[in-house]
Amino acid sequence: MVFADLAHQLQDAPPPGAAPLPKYLRLSDAIARAIRAGDLTPGEQLPPESQLAAVLPASLGTVQRALNHLAERGLLVRRHGHGTFVRDRAMAMRDLWHFRFLAADGRSLLPVFTQVLAITETDRPGPWRNFLGVPRLIEVTRRIDVDGAVTGISFLYLPEAPFEGLLSTPPETLENTNIRAFLADTFGQTTERVREQVSCGALPPAVTRGLNLPPRQVGLAYHMQGFGFRDRPLSYQVAYFPPGDGRLVLGEKHE
Repeated sequence: MVFADLAHQLQDAPPPGAAPLPKYLRLSDAIARAIRAGDLTPGEQLPPESQLAAVLPASLGTVQRALNHLAERGLLVRRHGHGTFVRDRAMAMRDLWHFRFLAADGRSLLPVFTQVLAITETDRPGPWRNFLGVPRLIEVTRRIDVDGAVTGISFLYLPEAPFEGLLSTPPETLENTNIRAFLADTFGQTTERVREQVSCGALPPAVTRGLNLPPRQVGLAYHMQGFGFRDRPLSYQVAYFPPGDGRLVLGEKHE
């Protein structure tokens, strides 16, 4: 029944004056709405891709692209050889998109835990202000623990509009959560792509104090520039990590 409704939605014409979206985005948005409405429940397995392509007015390639897009947003989990599942909130600790550290076997990922330290307004200068192009920002400060061994601190910067409601959001709501998925679900702001940049240098004083490190301790700065619809700058996150043996996975989705 759910996918019959999705088929009707894909056949509907866009509202007057609305820009047409690629079919894979229309399909992924329709599935996301079904998840938010509870028509698709946490942990539920979706039908095989070939079956979806048979019941939807979409090619197999379009279905695959839509499901991959939803997995990137954190709404679905794709398990090779097992299928595609609606993400359970309990899986969030292992589904944080950016902070992916390899275990000792060189293949599996270490579990990641986050604690929100503060959600505040800020005019702090930095590359985030140039990227986002607005003077007033919302700053979300989080502590990142990777399997209890690697600890870092991240600062997420967002423009006040359209994220004003974040200032009244209980901090625990964002703990152990895929931020990109949260922003898409709560504020309707989808991150379409992310540019990652890495540098090495002295960690900022706020980080060394927060992690009880010596002043000017050298570490890793991991910058993530998030782009929304039509490549509009949407978010800027920078995470700082001290030296360690953990290897951070960049440039690919690692399941």
